[in-house]
Amino acid sequence: MNRHVFHHKIFQRIGGLFLTLALLASLTPAAVQAHPPITVYVDGKEVVFDQAPVIQNDRTLVPMRKIFEAMDATVLWEESAQTITSQRGSDVVLMIIGQNQVYKNGEVVYTMDVPAQIMNDRTMVPIRAVAMAFDADVAWDGVNYVINISTSGSAQTTGGNYRQEIKADDGTTVMTIELTYTPLTQNSSVANTINETIYTQLQAEGSGAMMQYAEAAKAAYALAQRNSEYFSPWYYRQTNTVSTEDNRYASILQETLFFAGTVEQTLTATTYSMITGKELGLTDIVPDDPDDLEESIRQGFLALIAQKETAFYSDAESRLNKNIDDTGFYLTKDGITFFLNPGILANRDAGVIGFHVIYSY
Repeated sequence: MNRHVFHHKIFQRIGGLFLTLALLASLTPAAVQAHPPITVYVDGKEVVFDQAPVIQNDRTLVPMRKIFEAMDATVLWEESAQTITSQRGSDVVLMIIGQNQVYKNGEVVYTMDVPAQIMNDRTMVPIRAVAMAFDADVAWDGVNYVINISTSGSAQTTGGNYRQEIKADDGTTVMTIELTYTPLTQNSSVANTINETIYTQLQAEGSGAMMQYAEAAKAAYALAQRNSEYFSPWYYRQTNTVSTEDNRYASILQETLFFAGTVEQTLTATTYSMITGKELGLTDIVPDDPDDLEESIRQGFLALIAQKETAFYSDAESRLNKNIDDTGFYLTKDGITFFLNPGILANRDAGVIGFHVIYSY
């Protein structure tokens, strides 16, 4: 495809079908957001609940009896003491309604962000706390709202994660680090290699974030305590999701949110060849001259700016010229999306800025 055709497709797309300041609705937090039904699997078998799982403060709660029994654990509910006691093998786990501690064999082993509670006459427990108390692994698919639990303690092939809570000396959680990946689904050696590579990257990045921010988060909490100020726990959250996957290409989006008083958002994207497993650049997909491609993309952003100049920095064009090399891209089923991260062309509150081009690759 020559430059003129690609250039025309950019402006044809800008002229009508899709142009937005916020690249994806999922990148913009909402106070209330509906979500699909949550499906839970334990060792590959779906757990059917009589009370649907719910999400509260980013934690999933499920009916206690069903989840414990699915993990081959006995469960005892004591109404008078409001306690939940479960046993699996030689391990005894206890939780108390309204309290955040999880006791295992008489010792506190986990502090929940959301306590066990009663909803609609059902005792609901945080699924991650239950799984971790019994040394099981939890994989969360944030796109399809699927939770996979492996009681063997080995990582699920259908999901991977890294999660670590940083606690102050008094037990308060001062920071949560959580990185997740919804993997490629093809049953091929290339897909498996890409998945394993990303799993490894998650572990390395999660450990790096813990080393970089843990002490600072503890210090910020200590300062807030001394000044009798409210402290909002820090977090480092990263989600890796597949935007498209076929027998030739796969694009994976990586969104990172870092909170330390204010939220910083970063989006990156990587496109792989599903034949060789190698990372691909734009010219590997659109065989045009690199300079021509760059100019076409620049014109696309300029057209976006022209539509609503007040939404951008007054020197947005100059900023674009300086940062054009930072433009990211990813493939969708019908084309290519180009984007720049927050703070480059507009205030960070505007989020990721980009446009989509219908393109047959």
